[in-house]
Amino acid sequence: MIPLTILLCGVVTFAVRYALFGPIGPEHLPTRIRSTLPYVMPAVLMAIIVPSVLLPAEGGDLKAAAPYLVGAVCGFGVGAFKKDAFFLVFAVAMAGFILTKFAL
Repeated sequence: MIPLTILLCGVVTFAVRYALFGPIGPEHLPTRIRSTLPYVMPAVLMAIIVPSVLLPAEGGDLKAAAPYLVGAVCGFGVGAFKKDAFFLVFAVAMAGFILTKFAL
């Protein structure tokens, strides 16, 4: 059921994006909108990552939040220097999370 849900979410996301921008084409987008497009993906990722990192700390238990915070800091640290290496950033963030999770 979960793979089907993920697939349907992807189809709906693509359909909404295509319905808004597909018929227009990138060459017909206003310059102001085209200049903001590179910032959409980082903004969406931050909207997803920040709550998932900060929600475990709501109860005040920093031990529960530590792996999430370490993983996020490791990922952002590497991402600050290697902007185009998504898989490297992802691997470092996951390694930081997993090592901290098992260390605690």
